[in-house]
Amino acid sequence: MKENTFKTLVLREIHGAIVDFRFWVVLVLCLSIIPLSFYVSVKDYSQRLSDYHQAVQTYRDMTQVYASMKAEGVHPPSPLSIFSRGLGNKMPYKVITSRDGNYQIEYARPDNKKDLLGEIDFGFIVAFVLSILAVVFTFNCISGDKEQGLLRAILSNAVYRRQILLAKLAGNYLVFLAPFLLSMLIALLIVHFSGVIPVFSGDILPAILLMTAISLVFLFALFNLGLWISALTANSALSINVLLLIWIVLGLVVPKISPIISASIYPVESNGVFEAKKTLLRGNIFKEQRAEEVKLYEELRAQYNPGSGGLSSSDKELNSAYDEQVVPLRERYNQRIITETGLLSNDYDMRCNRQNNLAATIARLSPVGIVNNLMAEFSGTGHLEADNFLQHAKQYQETVKQDIYDKIIVKEYYSGSGSMTTTHQVDGFDSNTASVPVLDSYKYLGAGDVLQRNLVDIALLCVYGLLFFVCAFVSFLRFDVR
Repeated sequence: MKENTFKTLVLREIHGAIVDFRFWVVLVLCLSIIPLSFYVSVKDYSQRLSDYHQAVQTYRDMTQVYASMKAEGVHPPSPLSIFSRGLGNKMPYKVITSRDGNYQIEYARPDNKKDLLGEIDFGFIVAFVLSILAVVFTFNCISGDKEQGLLRAILSNAVYRRQILLAKLAGNYLVFLAPFLLSMLIALLIVHFSGVIPVFSGDILPAILLMTAISLVFLFALFNLGLWISALTANSALSINVLLLIWIVLGLVVPKISPIISASIYPVESNGVFEAKKTLLRGNIFKEQRAEEVKLYEELRAQYNPGSGGLSSSDKELNSAYDEQVVPLRERYNQRIITETGLLSNDYDMRCNRQNNLAATIARLSPVGIVNNLMAEFSGTGHLEADNFLQHAKQYQETVKQDIYDKIIVKEYYSGSGSMTTTHQVDGFDSNTASVPVLDSYKYLGAGDVLQRNLVDIALLCVYGLLFFVCAFVSFLRFDVR
């Protein structure tokens, strides 16, 4: 009997939600903006992928292998970026290696048109469009029924309040999900038949399923929030006003203000300023090294060629002695550069992490902030992917060093009146036939790795859903239906 009563209540909510004008608004919006956003995102990804291949090919054609060449490793666009552009222009775009080991990171150039007009991707639709639709869908679920006298009529029968609340949640949530999941299926089919991204492949589908599941949990939390506020307020007008105020705070204020607060508490210079500091530090150490090398060469020249001036390529004994004695000097300075720049980088990374962690902690006060972060991470456009590229950049520098820089021996001789440089290649290596090094083995983080590193955020999103439900349940138990 109780099961039949609950079923009847659920069917009543489903029927009421379907005939409501709001359902058709949700249906039209979902079936229009979600497939359209994916279609546009696929076109944009296709263009970015073409630009990537063109940049790599241009680099191959225009680059020659020589002692001080600068190898370039371009960051390939993530196929899952059609779901969320995440950090966007703050993502590292290219690594440029150097013979002295001081590789540089370039970032994507901003598209002014997109910056002005904005972008609508799946992450934006879920975090903002669907969240406010969920609020609008539930603001009068309880307070509206009270105004119409329906709650008093229902409770006059042998019906538990928990059954009413669960029926409202289940019925409205299922009706809301129907157009969302249908539009998602249509959008994925559009992407699949475009032939650009294999969305149903084993590498991409797990991330898509996880992002869809996260969206469902997020919308579940927003539905419970709507029920809670509807059970707290006496009428629908007050309910919608309170919900819109809460949505503005959770959706706009908290995510936007979190980096501002963290930057004011833990101020950190920009990456460009930090790179300038590191370059200046290396330059100062190199000047000291150059001065000691000049002193060493002058002392050896006084021993081998007393009274001579300048440098001569025929001074084989002098150069041979210099080559032997300069090795420990350069190793000492090289170790000093590694140590001091490492300390500088570690300090900068620590301060950046402290600032980012504080911003993330503040953003976690809002389910919208959490879902935005999760969408970016699973799309390969978040902070984890930025760190992943920096790891690949470091490996790329080492690869180029082993394949190119270590194969071309450069000897430099400095004196107070001049300098001389000699270059020769190790046996078996020919720079004319050597391949230009390319960052062609790049691997994005798998869905499992991203899931493992974001378990806290996912669990917190579930906690928000449960917390809002408990608050709605307690509020409805105390709700005055008279």
